[in-house]
Amino acid sequence: MTAILYTHNEFIRGIVAECLVNYFKLDIKIIEITQDVDAFLKNFPLKAIPGLITSDGSKYHEQIAVNNYIIHLTGNKEEIAKLLSTCDNYQEQSAILQICSFVTSDFLNTLVLCGLKDVKGVPISTETEKNAGETLEIMYKLFEEKLVKHKFLVNDSITVADLVAAASFSFGFLTFLDAEWRKKHPLISQWFHNVAGSKYMEYRFKDFKFIDKAIKVSSTPLPWYPKN
Repeated sequence: MTAILYTHNEFIRGIVAECLVNYFKLDIKIIEITQDVDAFLKNFPLKAIPGLITSDGSKYHEQIAVNNYIIHLTGNKEEIAKLLSTCDNYQEQSAILQICSFVTSDFLNTLVLCGLKDVKGVPISTETEKNAGETLEIMYKLFEEKLVKHKFLVNDSITVADLVAAASFSFGFLTFLDAEWRKKHPLISQWFHNVAGSKYMEYRFKDFKFIDKAIKVSSTPLPWYPKN
């Protein structure tokens, strides 16, 4: 059977998997979930994006696992070592995994509280947004501490940690991380520009435009949301 990657344009966590499939020209069919909702829900009842069904019928969800599988599927040892590090370098592998876990969970979840007007129709309170903003200020410093030492988050070449982190940051750069913010955080801004413009991510980001002034966006109802 042909492998299938389920993704959704409104979800950040599927961006890297989709970009990797396109960059490596893998034999994986990419399906936007809104085009086949029933099949997606049947195979992934937890509604997790990305969702991968391999050619042997195995199923993987959660971004870190799906990206790892796709990268190994390339069989390109040089790219695998660069993006995921090598088995004997457990320190670098641990650094990559730490960043991937952080930016796809705590960091992204906090970002959306500042960039969204509501979650599933429920308005985000001013207090919640304020607390999230204060937490983000602490988180930004973690990235900047790494970028003072290296061009990218783990070393001086792009790893999957950079790809996943840039995908998460993209939500902020489309909503509230405006020109003023970028001026205050040049290390992060330049790093994002380099990663988003890389060969791995250009499929999704070649026409990416930063916002000048902060805005908020509404979450997009999905097919399985209750109708009012």
